[in-house]
Amino acid sequence: MKKYIIILLAFSILYGCRHELEKPSWDINLVLPLINSELTVYDLINDSNISIEENNGFISIIYEDELINTSLDTLVNIDAIADEQTHTLDSVSFADVIIKDTATIGAAINEIPFGSILLPDGSTNNIPAFPGIANQDTINIDASEYFETMTLYKGTLIVEITNNYPTDISNINLSLINSVNQSIIATFSFPIINSGSSIIDSVSIGGQTLDENILAILHNMDINASSGPVLIDYNDAIITQITLANIGVTEATAIFPEQQLTETLKEHSFNFSGAKIEEIGIKSGTVTIYVLSTLPNGKMIYNIPSLTKNGIPFTSGDIIIPEATNTNLTSFEFNFEGYKLNLKGKENRIGGDTINTIYTEAYTYIDSTGILETINYTDSFYSYIQFEINPEYAIGYLGQDTIEIGPEQKETNIFNSFKAELLDIENANITLYCENYIGADIGLQIHDLSVVNQNLTVSSNIDPTNLFYINSPTLDNNLNITPTTLEIEFDADEMIEILPQQINTHASIYINPNENNSGFLFPEYPIKTKLNI
Repeated sequence: MKKYIIILLAFSILYGCRHELEKPSWDINLVLPLINSELTVYDLINDSNISIEENNGFISIIYEDELINTSLDTLVNIDAIADEQTHTLDSVSFADVIIKDTATIGAAINEIPFGSILLPDGSTNNIPAFPGIANQDTINIDASEYFETMTLYKGTLIVEITNNYPTDISNINLSLINSVNQSIIATFSFPIINSGSSIIDSVSIGGQTLDENILAILHNMDINASSGPVLIDYNDAIITQITLANIGVTEATAIFPEQQLTETLKEHSFNFSGAKIEEIGIKSGTVTIYVLSTLPNGKMIYNIPSLTKNGIPFTSGDIIIPEATNTNLTSFEFNFEGYKLNLKGKENRIGGDTINTIYTEAYTYIDSTGILETINYTDSFYSYIQFEINPEYAIGYLGQDTIEIGPEQKETNIFNSFKAELLDIENANITLYCENYIGADIGLQIHDLSVVNQNLTVSSNIDPTNLFYINSPTLDNNLNITPTTLEIEFDADEMIEILPQQINTHASIYINPNENNSGFLFPEYPIKTKLNI
C-alpha cells in the first residue's frame, strides 16, 4: 500500500513541476444510474376493474366494467288513487225500520163477556160475528231503538197485516200518529182480510217528522162469523208489521245502532303500459286510506281479498273516523311489505279471470256510540285510497316496450396510469357480455359504442342496424332465475391505442319483440351488460 501512495505522490510532483506543458482537455459524456430499480406493468396499472394474467411470459390485461345499466323499477310500480267517493246522508238509504205487533184471538175473546166460557181454548166451535171488536184501540209502537226524532225528505211507510185467525176480519181502519203532537203520519183502510192471508198498503212519508213513540190507533175491526165450526187456538194472532223503508234523513237525533251507510264492491284496473300482469310480490308499499267525515260516529272497513300474506286476505278492520273540525283529511296507512297481490280480479268473477285488476270492498257505517247523536242530510263521508307499491317481482305478459339507453358518456381512468401518449397494440378485443334476467325475449341494438381521448374519437365496428336477440330466461317454482346470455366480440386495436378517457354508448333494448305471452320481471335483476377489454 505504501508503494502505491509513493507512486501517486511522484506523479503529483512530476506534473506539478512541469508548468511549461499544456493542460489536457477532457470532454467525456457519461450517463450513470443514480438508482437501480424495476418498473413493471403492475406499477403502471392501478384499477379495481383491471385484472392481469401471465402465461408463458406474455401478459394479458383484462378490463371489465358495467356498460349499460337498465332500471326497470317503474315498469310495474303501482302509484294510483282508487275508490274516490263522496257520500252525503241525502244520498244514503238507511236500513229499514221494522216494528211488529201481535194481537191474539185469545186476548180478543177474553174481552167479550163470557167469551172464554162460550169459546174455550182448544175447542171446535162456530165463531159468531163480532162487529166493532176493536174500537179506537191504541197500540204503542216504540221506535226509540232506532231514533229519538227523525225528519225525512223521503221515505215509505208500509203496513202489512197478516190474519191468522180461523175466520175473516173486515172493515179495518188504522191511523199512525206521533204521540207528542198528535200529528197524523198516515191512515190505512182494509175492507177484508181473509183467514190465513195478508194484505199490504204503503204511503209516502217524505217531509214528515217522526217521534220515537208512534201510536197506531185501530179505529175499527170486525171479526166475521166463521163458515162452520173451527178450531179455536188462543195463540192464533193478527200480526201487524210497520216498516219504514227507503229512508232519506234530513235530520235525526238518536242513540244510533250500528248502521251500514254504503257498500262499494269494485274492481280496479291498473295501466302497466301494455303489460298484462297476473301477480305481484310486494317488496315495499303502502295503502293509505284518506277520509273526511262530518259524522260524529263514522266507521269504515276496507278489504282487499286478493291481497294476501301467508294466505290471509287483507282487511283494515274497524277504522273509527273522527268527526272533522276542518278540511284536513285523516289518513290511515297500512304496510304491505311481504304481501302477494293477485291481479286476476274478483274470485269466481263472471267472465273468468282477468289481468291488471284487483277487487276491493269498502263499507261505511254509522257506528254505535251509545250516546245521543244528531246527524243531518248535509253530513258527508269522503274517502279515497292511495296505492304505492314497489314490486319484488311481477308475473305475466310484459308487453312490448323499448328502453332507450343514452346517448351517455362514461369517464374511464383505465389508461391514466399508462406513461405514454399512444400505444401500438398487437391485439385487443372488446366483448360485450349481456345477461337477460327479464322473463321475455330481448332485442339489443347498439347505435353507438365509441371511445374518446381529447379530440380523437374511434368507433367500434358494430353495425348500428344489427339487432341482437337474447332469449327469455327460466324461472323455477322457488322463483330462482337462470339468465340467458349473449356475447358480442369485435376488434378494438384502434380504440385502445388512443388511450381513451371516455366511453360513449347509445343503445335500444326491445322487450318482447316476438310477443311471448308469458313472462316475469324482478326489478332488481334487469338486463346486465358488461364491457370486457
